[in-house]
Amino acid sequence: MKGFLIVFIVILGIAGLVGLNSFYVVRQDQQALVLQFGSPVEVRNEYQESESGQMVDEAGLFFKLPWEEVITLDRKNIGTDIPDIEVLASDQRRLTVDAFVRWRIVDPLKFYQRLRTEIGANSQLQRFTESNIRDALGRVPVPEIISGQRASLMEEIRLNVNDALAGTGIDIIDVRIRQADLPAAVAEGVYARMQTERQQEAQRIRSEGEERARLIRAQAERQQTVILAEANQESEQVRGAGDAQRNKIYADAYGRDLDFFRFQRALIACEEAIEEGTIVVTDPGNLDLCQVFIDRARVAGGQ
Repeated sequence: MKGFLIVFIVILGIAGLVGLNSFYVVRQDQQALVLQFGSPVEVRNEYQESESGQMVDEAGLFFKLPWEEVITLDRKNIGTDIPDIEVLASDQRRLTVDAFVRWRIVDPLKFYQRLRTEIGANSQLQRFTESNIRDALGRVPVPEIISGQRASLMEEIRLNVNDALAGTGIDIIDVRIRQADLPAAVAEGVYARMQTERQQEAQRIRSEGEERARLIRAQAERQQTVILAEANQESEQVRGAGDAQRNKIYADAYGRDLDFFRFQRALIACEEAIEEGTIVVTDPGNLDLCQVFIDRARVAGGQ
């Protein structure tokens, strides 16, 4: 009786282990490949779309035979970074490019047969992506890589990588250049050359500005000389005309009374002869020091 109980417990334990090993769970973000002695026999929750465009969801709990093996694969998009790709552009300038690839497993059976694991897939992706990036970017100059035809180049690379990996069960969703820089040694030389070019440009602009300033100053000085000469000439003409007008007025005035003219000339001579501090003559009846001049003027007038 005791031996029978032991056998029963052993059988029950084996049945429990077999039962536990006969069920497996596939999550919504997974797809499962069932193998029997290394050969694929079934795929669960495979990546596929319905007629309405919605993703078919077959996640859940499934039964398998105890000797069958289950390999789970990602159903979601997978990202692979591809850093430090050395590229020689068409203008013979070198770039260090960092890229990344977005891809997904669309046929688990082909994926397992050709690539086995995601590590193997990443290795193939890196090799083909690097090759196509070098080929595509090597046909255009650096400015086109940085800003010009970047989107079209990435689409070309994506299609080429997809074609190269056809039949492997994966689909390339996107290829993007995350960063494109000059190598450190080359960048220093480029920056130094750019600095020299900017300094030369600044010196050229400064020299042109100084030359322009000299021309403007010379023109201003020439205009100043012309304006001053014309102003002096005009002032001399106005002064001459004024003097002529004054002399005419004097002549007309003095011509009317010659005695008055002689009398005024005597007064002017007297005024010029008076030294500083001498009382100015204001009264015609008290001429003091100028009397002699006046007397001479009267005598000369009487003659």
